[in-house]
Amino acid sequence: MKKKIILLVSFIIIGLIGLHAIDSVAHPLKVKGNVDLTRNLESSALKLEDKLFNGDEVETKAESFAAIQFQDESSIIKLFPNTILNIRTEKNGEKYNKRSLLKMGELWAKVEKGTGEFEIETPTTVASVKGTNFMITIGEDGTTELLTFEGEVIFQNKITGEAGAVLAGQRGVISGDQPIIILAIDPSDVEESQSEFINEEYEPIIEEEEEIPVREETPIEEPEVIEEELEAEGSSSSGPFNMGGGVGSVMLGEETYTQIRLMPELTFGKFGLGLDIDLMIDSNGDVRTEDWDSFEDYVNKVYYLRYGERGDAFYGRLGGFKSYTLGHGLVMKDYSNMLRYPEYKQIGIQLGGKLPVAGMTAELFTSNAVKNEILGGRLTIQPLNSTEIPLLNKLTFGGTVTHDRNQVKGLLDSDDDNFPDHFDDFPFDEDWHNLIDTEIDDYHELYFSTVENPTEEGFETWWEENEYFSNRRNPSFDEFGEDDITVFGVDYELPFVQNPLFTLSHYGEAAQIDGHGMGFIFPGFYSKFLIFHMNLEYRIYQDDFMPAFFDQLYDEQRAFVQAYDDTTIVLTKESLIEDMTKSHGWYGALTTNILNFLFVTVAYEDMYDENEDNYRSLWGKANFDTKIIPKLTKAEIGYSQTGFDKLDALKTPNAVISGSLGYSLGGNTQLVGSYQERYVDLDGNGKIKGEDETITSMSMGVEFSF
Repeated sequence: MKKKIILLVSFIIIGLIGLHAIDSVAHPLKVKGNVDLTRNLESSALKLEDKLFNGDEVETKAESFAAIQFQDESSIIKLFPNTILNIRTEKNGEKYNKRSLLKMGELWAKVEKGTGEFEIETPTTVASVKGTNFMITIGEDGTTELLTFEGEVIFQNKITGEAGAVLAGQRGVISGDQPIIILAIDPSDVEESQSEFINEEYEPIIEEEEEIPVREETPIEEPEVIEEELEAEGSSSSGPFNMGGGVGSVMLGEETYTQIRLMPELTFGKFGLGLDIDLMIDSNGDVRTEDWDSFEDYVNKVYYLRYGERGDAFYGRLGGFKSYTLGHGLVMKDYSNMLRYPEYKQIGIQLGGKLPVAGMTAELFTSNAVKNEILGGRLTIQPLNSTEIPLLNKLTFGGTVTHDRNQVKGLLDSDDDNFPDHFDDFPFDEDWHNLIDTEIDDYHELYFSTVENPTEEGFETWWEENEYFSNRRNPSFDEFGEDDITVFGVDYELPFVQNPLFTLSHYGEAAQIDGHGMGFIFPGFYSKFLIFHMNLEYRIYQDDFMPAFFDQLYDEQRAFVQAYDDTTIVLTKESLIEDMTKSHGWYGALTTNILNFLFVTVAYEDMYDENEDNYRSLWGKANFDTKIIPKLTKAEIGYSQTGFDKLDALKTPNAVISGSLGYSLGGNTQLVGSYQERYVDLDGNGKIKGEDETITSMSMGVEFSF
């Protein structure tokens, strides 16, 4: 399926790329001689202008040296000749935890206190440091020596588990499964050339942080696409066939592809079919075959398949749902299975229709037809529809239920290997999950060379049960268990007036989160007149109740990771319900068309708890009629924030900012840029600070339709 079409693509306008990337963790201070940098199995000469990222490997050849400083400027590592160091660093709040692997050779390190954990691991030992300077050497026979010049280092034998403190002026020696030997440092232990290199001073390199696409270690990441999907809903087509699409760039894992997106749409009667076909072309001009090698890959090419519309005798839809509501909004409101689209596609299903009894209707929903994790259903009835009683013959009662089979599954799993990305050392490789497991051959050789009467069975037991290895293996979804949740509700609606000039209806709703509290809407009113659509509701919430539990951000908030001190835990949206207290207040929404130029929707909720403290929410969206401005094809902006007392911060975990702009390039082609920000409070301090707590999606690309 490989095609050499990259030359054709080069003649098409390529959008500018906007990628959410990870900061570098270190940078070189000095490079002398032949020093290699290996990243993603590709090696090149290390240069001073390079930046170093988690997982990078630095190797000094004969008569070569390198000095490395971490980005927080807290630690320096100097590599002597014939040394290989694998950099392993993760950010924890404002600190960097550094746990690098010395595969061979020798290094010197200086570490400042209070700047995060610092460990140097070798095939047989672990050196844990809190603030000191020291040198560590791996001999040709595997013996590891540690020289502590200042402070204290905890030196551990990985084979036996024995650990001891090596103080300033002491030398620790570990060989195989033998006890730790601690001696006094002799001046001859450090060669003159080593001492000169250790004492060299360097001017710190201050550089602007640069975004480089590498493997993401945080909950959010994900590949970002630089073009926005075209809306192919089947409602605006001028004929039975339409073609949309776009051209841009996309980052998948750690490789950049040119993306050609084709979005054909076919309409025939009540049937509509929309496809979303991505051709990912690498730097060699070859189409990425991983997108075409399974049945699920082909299913994901369906953007939507529909028959009829809600309200018809029978209707159904398969594909993406940008905004899906059941009932009057206390249970499921504006839910979207496209929050991470198109980098992560879900094929949902909606089926519904009218039943031949008492004006009944039924509807079923799943957000993902393959996994069937988020489910919903609704049933309505008009018990008096066969009578001629005014008003009451249109009275409608409804019941709604939604269920998430396992909230923990909300953690992103990019390679679908049952390991969440945050706990996966290889989030884009389904065959590997733990960095430690890639070193099994080294430990196999070590075991058979150091243990008396070794056996394969003994090695397997040691490899699987040794606490050192177990602590370095990541948990799978199975280890987190299951955490389901159900929300159900009942409602009614009574139309008062229905005519083309004026509409007024009354409704009420009650909802229950299983195992938690209830919420009520009473009374509720809806009206449409002139250029206005309005809702006004009085809402009452009990303790432990959250309205619209399944909302637009649910897929993001369903499960998330937070760091507390040195511990990382997984929380679900249900855990946030405990903070919700009894409250009551008003909710209002207004949509209007101003001079056929500006279309605005604003919604506001003002709730008071039993202490008369306020909990407010705000939603707003503005769309501009682009016909008035030449060449402008799209212009919209939106913002929402829920659960605040005072609107003193635009960035909160419950806030979303989005916008898009389109410019005509002539004919059926337009340049479209879009932007979205959402936020996650990783350290639990209630404030959004740093790039790791802001999930940004920026795109720009060329779209076409014909």
